[in-house]
Amino acid sequence: MKKTYSAGLKFKVALAALTGQPIVDICKQYEIGDGLVHKWKKELKERGADVFNQNNKQAKDSSKELEISKLYQRIGQLSTENEFLKKVVGD
Repeated sequence: MKKTYSAGLKFKVALAALTGQPIVDICKQYEIGDGLVHKWKKELKERGADVFNQNNKQAKDSSKELEISKLYQRIGQLSTENEFLKKVVGD
């Protein structure tokens, strides 16, 4: 069975590795393998900047929701017009 680790633990381990603490000590302290330490350290280096882009992401999400809402509104309007035209032309 595969063991799962929390995001907080991964961050602590990766940060400890980045600060220069010996990998062996980190492995003993958190009872994990050195491969995980290296993996999490690499992920933190590559994607650490994403933490500071959270506000940007939230703004993009809200603008997408607004756009989707407008599109649904437009679909409703077109459906109503289509039904009206079917009744007028069909009779």
